[in-house]
Amino acid sequence: MSKLNQVDLNLLVALQALLRTRSVTKAAIQLNVTQSAMSRTLQRLRHQFGDPLFVRSRGGLLPTERAQSLATSLDCLLQDAESLLSPAEFEPSKASTQFTFVMSDFFSQVFMPSVYQELFQQAPNMKIRCLNYQPNMMEMLALGEADLGFSSLSGTVSSDIYAQKLGQDRLVTIMRKDHPLAQQELTLERYCQASHALITMGGDHLGTIDIALAKLGHKRNVVLRMPHFTAAPHAIAKTDLLLTLPGCLARHMANELDLVIVPPPLEIPTFTYHLVWHARQHNNIAHRWLRQELQQVITKSCLEGNCLE
Repeated sequence: MSKLNQVDLNLLVALQALLRTRSVTKAAIQLNVTQSAMSRTLQRLRHQFGDPLFVRSRGGLLPTERAQSLATSLDCLLQDAESLLSPAEFEPSKASTQFTFVMSDFFSQVFMPSVYQELFQQAPNMKIRCLNYQPNMMEMLALGEADLGFSSLSGTVSSDIYAQKLGQDRLVTIMRKDHPLAQQELTLERYCQASHALITMGGDHLGTIDIALAKLGHKRNVVLRMPHFTAAPHAIAKTDLLLTLPGCLARHMANELDLVIVPPPLEIPTFTYHLVWHARQHNNIAHRWLRQELQQVITKSCLEGNCLE
């Protein structure tokens, strides 16, 4: 405690802003102080920690190893401090909290309408901002640019990211009802010879199916690449293309567009959808309530509708 008596805790707030913005100017704007005041604060931080903390680069301030090691603990510390000053209980009916979600258009259409209905019934003054899924979603969570994300977590996740399972899904193949292959068994040979559409939000040229096919020494003919999950089935309904996509979305749109759903002719493992958030939000009482509501609503609406496994 003797060390705490010698520290201005506002310095830690400034350090967090510098770590997130990587800029003295942007951090000053965020904290509503002058740039010169923020520069003096940075000098005090360097003296306090006995480390430069940041070095200048073309891309802005580059955190030192010491500053990087402080980031997660600092976020959690300040979040806990904020929680101490917040009400002991979260009252949704009185809350005007804003949350930012990151998700694909698929999640937005299939999972979220029931979520919005429930959230706004319980918390009519809540504000929600939705951002399109980005490959750097985990970084957005870490920087405080988003509160919650939805992901299948196909890659490695850092230790400061929490994940909560929502359910499993598997890939299926769709085609229009009058497609030449609709009345035939979809063999691997026919699948590879057909023309395909591919949903690729990050501009990737290969999907999960293409990687699996390559392991078997096969390749399919992709003639249409699209960035939107919900737009792609409409293209399939008007062409002789095949589209392989999550089964939950396929079932959601099949009746509307008169589509046929068949399993792809090769073994593809199931995958799990997750709700993800950064460690700094883990003990936030409002955030905890939100996560619980999301889990309950999605589980109820999707599992009852055979959307998730």
